Amino acid sequence: MTIGIAVAWIVTIGSLVGLLWALTRIALHGRQVAAWQDRDDSDAFSLDHYAPMGRLLAEEDFLFLKSQPGYRPEIGARWKRERRRILRMYLDDLKDDFRRLHAQARKLAAHSDVESADLVKVLMKQQVIFLWTTNYLEFRLALERLGMGKADVVRFIELIEAMRVDLAQRTSPLPA
Repeated sequence: MTIGIAVAWIVTIGSLVGLLWALTRIALHGRQVAAWQDRDDSDAFSLDHYAPMGRLLAEEDFLFLKSQPGYRPEIGARWKRERRRILRMYLDDLKDDFRRLHAQARKLAAHSDVESADLVKVLMKQQVIFLWTTNYLEFRLALERLGMGKADVVRFIELIEAMRVDLAQRTSPLPA
């Protein structure tokens, strides 16, 4: 009987912790959404902000660190861990920027005077590609942490730039 009570307490406490965690995430997400929705349209998106992402996982930097006197494997492991953490921070910022820009493009399509079915298709396709690519990058980062494979951030940044250029061409006013 005491084992049953202990299990019940563990389940109850675990459920409460999970509920608190979920409520905290919801509250924080609400603040983030409000913050990026309140941003002025003059906050221009710049891919230059994300340029360092390409260097964060560069093998050359790690090889240089390894060649330094006093290098120990713990230093390299911590260096890689911190680089992945910073990369994820950039990735979170990029996701926020994508959501904001995508919302602006959807608003533009909704308020357009011309038929915007093609633009809506492009926006849906870009959203699916972006979600798939970010999830794939997260998966590759997890595999890299386990010592299996490499994450290619440069191709990801190139994809974002191609999406930005495509959308800019489709939404720019036609010359008179």
